[in-house]
Amino acid sequence: MVKQFSIFLENKPGRLSNLIDLFERNQIRVLAMGIAEAGNYGIVRCILDAPEKAAEALRNANTAMNLVEVLIIDMEDLHNAVKVLGEKGINVDYAYTMDLGRIVIKVDDESKAKNALSEAGIKTY
Repeated sequence: MVKQFSIFLENKPGRLSNLIDLFERNQIRVLAMGIAEAGNYGIVRCILDAPEKAAEALRNANTAMNLVEVLIIDMEDLHNAVKVLGEKGINVDYAYTMDLGRIVIKVDDESKAKNALSEAGIKTY
């Protein structure tokens, strides 16, 4: 499974630019990103190529964040994957796309989901 950052930013112009600048200054590549608005704050969910380095940079910048485990599958497996997860009683909390025709999926039971997908022949990254 992959670590995903949930970064909490004030919902104002320039805040996202400051975050991306922080990544650039620290030579951290964004591999996937989704943004959700939540009133005065936004949640930037992202997969980064250097999670340890990113966590340190975010802590040094006093940026509120959380790390969670997510699954990544090929987009072409989406139909079968959500069917398998539903049949096994595993809830998909949210999902967003990334490059290379892949999709990031946050579920309520990562271990059970990974096993169910593996048993169904669906590759996870």
